[in-house]
Amino acid sequence: MVVHCCASLRQRLKSVEGISGILVGCGSGDEVVYVRHAFATGRVFGLDVEMRFSPLAHACGCVTRGDALHLPFGPDAFDFAAALHSLEHVGNASQALDELLRVLKPGGWLYVGVPNRTRLLGYMGSFDATFWQKISWNAKDWRARWNGEFRNEAGAHAGFARNELVSLLGSRFSKIELVTEHYLRFKYHRRLPASLLDLLLAPAWIDWTAPAHYALGQKAI
Repeated sequence: MVVHCCASLRQRLKSVEGISGILVGCGSGDEVVYVRHAFATGRVFGLDVEMRFSPLAHACGCVTRGDALHLPFGPDAFDFAAALHSLEHVGNASQALDELLRVLKPGGWLYVGVPNRTRLLGYMGSFDATFWQKISWNAKDWRARWNGEFRNEAGAHAGFARNELVSLLGSRFSKIELVTEHYLRFKYHRRLPASLLDLLLAPAWIDWTAPAHYALGQKAI
C-alpha cells in the first residue's frame, strides 16, 4: 500500500520541489521512513496516538505522538497527507479529514485507504497474517454484522462503504479520484490470474469483492 501511495503521489506532485508530507496513524513508523527514502526528503513526518514506534523510526526522528483530531501543525503545512487504514480508528473521521484538509497546502493531495464496509471477505491479502487469523477476523466481522454492531464507533474494523468515502471526501476536496481498482490490480499483479481479477473487480462486483477502498483528494488551489 505504501508503495502504491508513493507512486500515486509522485505522479501528482512531480513539479513540487522540497516535498513535505504527513502520515496520520503511522503505527510503527516504518512506512514514514520508507516514504522519506522514496521522496529523498527529510520533510515527511508520522503521527500516531500510541508510542509503538520502531527503533528505525525513532532513529530517523520522523515520528511523534499525536491525535488525528487535533493535528499539531499549522495550516497549509504539507504538500501531501496519507491516512493508510487509520480513519476507521480515529473516532470521528469527519473531524480527522477536516484537520488533514487544514494542514494541506492549496493544491495538496491526500491519499487514503480504508476497509470496505460492504466487503464479503477481508484480510485475505494480509501477507503477515496466518490463514487461521484471517478466518477468525472474518468470523468476528460477520458476528458484528449479525448483531448490528459492524460500525467503527462500536470497535469493529468496519471501514466505509464506497459512497460513504466519496461523500466524506467530496464535501472537502475539489477533486477526488477513486483508485481502488488500480491499487488492487497493482497489488495482485502476478499473484492472481488476470481473468480472475477482471471478474472480481468488475463494476457489478467490486463493492463486495474489494476488501478496502482507496482514493485521492486534492485541496482546492
